[in-house]
Formats: sequence, structure tokens, C-alpha cells
Amino acid sequence: MKLASCVLLPDSDAKIFAYRGESMERTLKDIAEIGYDGVELFVRDPDLLDVTALNHLLEQTGLEVCCVGTAPLSAQDKLTMTDSDPQRRSSSITAAKKLIDFTSLYGSIPVGIGKFRGNLPPNDRAIGWKWLRDGFLELCEYAEKKNVLIAVEPQGMTSVNNLISTHDCVVWIEQFGIPNLGLLLDTFNLSGENEPLIANIVEATGHISHVHVADSSRLPPGQGAIDFVTVVRSLRATGYNGFLSAEIAQPQDARGAAQKTWSYLNNILKLYA
Repeated sequence: MKLASCVLLPDSDAKIFAYRGESMERTLKDIAEIGYDGVELFVRDPDLLDVTALNHLLEQTGLEVCCVGTAPLSAQDKLTMTDSDPQRRSSSITAAKKLIDFTSLYGSIPVGIGKFRGNLPPNDRAIGWKWLRDGFLELCEYAEKKNVLIAVEPQGMTSVNNLISTHDCVVWIEQFGIPNLGLLLDTFNLSGENEPLIANIVEATGHISHVHVADSSRLPPGQGAIDFVTVVRSLRATGYNGFLSAEIAQPQDARGAAQKTWSYLNNILKLYA
């Protein structure tokens, strides 16, 4: 496994858990200097991004793009796949397809879908499930042509009112039977489920496309209550060998938090290589 950091590029002002320096150059150089192998990019709109400059910086720093997140679409533009307005639902799918096009520049990696899927309408959940199913089918079909994965993230009721648990998402994925639809697991979210975190990892076996790491209260790993030694060992047992991407709260000393995260997890990965 390798280590990555979620980073928010300057085309977005969304308040999400991702490292953001004073510029794109400074952000990527900070992450590389700390020792990370890759970055998970949170991008609002690729058209607002200097992709040539980004690719130059990636080549210069040696960082690998491991995932692209949809969080800015919901956090800043308020776009979701289950919006009651059909025009906004259509705009959401169009925006996600632009991210898929962007993601395809970096190989067969996932586009993560968390809050971007939105909430099911409480007065008609059946129509909400239809919107969600239609949206995922359309995005997966489009992504497959681009050799891109779609990864759905289990999240608690404080975030969304659907696909809450790992079990919910596994059942959803298996109903689709689509090869490029997988799971994005987040240790902070998993630790809030009723079942033990490790049981959730085991249940996700064969479906894990990407992993977010954060300790309890979104602290840097090693600063809270989650046993990351057991997390790493359990992920290895499932056959997962991808990136662990830090999605932690950004304190005033964001670089210090990113450094603590890398140091702690790097030591675990070296011990359990």
C-alpha cells in the first residue's frame, strides 16, 4: 500500500477535509516533501484548472493521482444526483462526467461519490432510489468507456440518508453487477457504524477501490481511538493494495497534521509490508 493526501486545488473554495496550500504548486510540493506517494484531487471544475501546469507539477514532484473526489460539486455548487429539480440532476451528471474525463488522464483510478449522491426525498424514497440508480448506471457506463472506476462511499446519517453502511453499499454494488463500480471506505465513517470497523472491512472484500484514512474526530491517524495496525492488516487480508488517502481535519498547522499522518502510517506500513 502507498500513502496519499486529499488535496483541494485552488479552483474550489469548498470547505472540505483536504490539504490546501497557498497555491497549487505549494500544495503539491508540500505533500511531496513530506514523503507522500500520491494525491487524491478534489476538483470543482477541470475547465477552471490549468491541467498543463498540474501535470508538470505532478511530474516534477513524482506524485501519483490515485483518486478524484466529487465533494466540491456538492459542497460548493450544491449539485447532487438526487436533486428534486430534473435540470439540476442533469447538471450534476454532466459535472461528474467532466470529472471522469479529467480522471481518465491519470489511468484506471476511481472517482469517489459520497455526499454528491444527495438525499432521497423523504416523501417519496422510491423515486429517489430511481434517480440514484439511473445516475449511477449512466456514470458507470460513461466511466467504463474511459477506463475509470466509480467508487461509492458509505456515509452516516449526518451526511446522507442512503447507502449508510458498508453492508448497504455492498448489496447495492452486487445488485448492479457492474465491474467498474466499487467501494470507497473511510475509516472515520466506518468507525461510526454499529458493526466493528474491522468487520466492515472484511465484508467489503473484493469491492474496495479506494480507502480514506482519518482517526476519530477526523484527527490525524494515531491521534485518536482507531487501531490502524489492525486496519492495515485487515486491508491486506482482503487483498487491497492501493492507496491510503488522508482525509483529515485541517488545523492551523495543516502541514504538521499531514506530517504526523504520514510518519505514523509509514511506520505501520514498513512494519507490515
